[in-house]
Amino acid sequence: MGPEFQRLVEGLGVGMTLEQSLQRMYERMPTPELRFFTIVIAIQQKTGGNLAEALGNLSAVLRARRMMGEKIKALSSEAVASAGIIGSLPPVVMVLVTLTTPAYMMLLFTDQRGHLVLVIAAALMSFGVFVMKRMISFKF
Repeated sequence: MGPEFQRLVEGLGVGMTLEQSLQRMYERMPTPELRFFTIVIAIQQKTGGNLAEALGNLSAVLRARRMMGEKIKALSSEAVASAGIIGSLPPVVMVLVTLTTPAYMMLLFTDQRGHLVLVIAAALMSFGVFVMKRMISFKF
C-alpha cells in the first residue's frame, strides 16, 4: 500500500486531480475496499464535511464486511463437510459391498445393463456434487 500511496502523492505533485490519481490507483489495484475509499474521498471532496468521520465510517463498513465474510465462511464450512460426506458415501458403500459380497456387485461390471447403471450413477453423482458445490460457494 505504501508505494501505491507514494504514486498517488507523485500524481498530485505533477498536476493530476485527486479523483484522477485515485482512479489510477484503483486501476492498478482493483479491490472493493479501494473502490469504497475512492468513492468516500470523491464525495467528501465535493460536499465537504469531516474527513475523519467519513474515513471512520468507511473503516467500520470495511470491518463489518470482513466480519460478515468470515461468518459466511464459518457457516458454510458445515455445508462443505456435509457435501463431502454425502458425495463420498455411495462410492464407499459400493467398495464395502464389493468386499463383503463380490458376486452381488460383479453384475454391474460384467453385464451391459450394469455398465449403463454405472454410467447413469456416475453422471447423477457428478451432477449432485456440482449442484452442492454451487450451493455452498458464496460470493460476497
